[in-house]
Amino acid sequence: MQQWRADFYNISHIFRDIKQLLRGSTWSSWPSCQQLNQLLPSDVTNVQGQVLTLIEQTPQLLSDGLYYEQRIYQQGLVPTRDANWHDFFNALIYLLFPQTKKEINRLHCEHIDLYGQHKRSKCRDALTLLDECGVLIPYCDPDLADKLQNHQWQEVFVDARHRWGTDIDALVIGHANYEKALAPYIGFTGKALYIKVEQEFFRLNLLEKYQYLDTILAVNLSALMQDNSHLFPLPMLGVPGWWPENEQSEFYDNQHYFRAKRKTNNKNKE
Repeated sequence: MQQWRADFYNISHIFRDIKQLLRGSTWSSWPSCQQLNQLLPSDVTNVQGQVLTLIEQTPQLLSDGLYYEQRIYQQGLVPTRDANWHDFFNALIYLLFPQTKKEINRLHCEHIDLYGQHKRSKCRDALTLLDECGVLIPYCDPDLADKLQNHQWQEVFVDARHRWGTDIDALVIGHANYEKALAPYIGFTGKALYIKVEQEFFRLNLLEKYQYLDTILAVNLSALMQDNSHLFPLPMLGVPGWWPENEQSEFYDNQHYFRAKRKTNNKNKE
């Protein structure tokens, strides 16, 4: 059993959005599936319209042989391991990105029907990267997005630092990112998906930002996740506000972490 930390919100600034959105929810020990289900609005459903229910993952539950995504798609049940950080954060993503999670599930099951459980399509691989390690980068200045995609870290993280939160931002969607943020380390890297927005986006409150991105992403997910070409490496501890040491510009001199982009025909590789 993994150890619960009631103060996990304070371990890293990466949790600041969760801390703000769930400020009324505190647990002295691991929350049960029942407690987590109480956080989910009643309109969080699967593709069939069934209300999603987090359910403890047991051998009995898995004995019918249904694949994880199929169980969600067919029964509206999300198997959740007890006292497990990975599954705990997955539950919170259902709260933040309900429409996108529904579409991720639909696409997985569509491709399972096409190719079977054991042959993973490029789409399913991309969906898994987004679901586990994804970071959404809303931006209104294409120049900033282009520089970040091309690993011009100094230009965006240092020179344009004052523009974070007004012209570009970062919001976690991959639940494994939150798990890794419990013990941040140099080398911690996410997969960034860039979403063009209007300037007005940055004047929305936090909940409105999540709702906007959730809607836009769900509508466009099928086109974006045909393969992983829309996902770019992002050094997580470099995002302004996400790691105390990055307040010093020298932090970005670590070329083993903030790597130059390789000259390759595949724009998605480091």
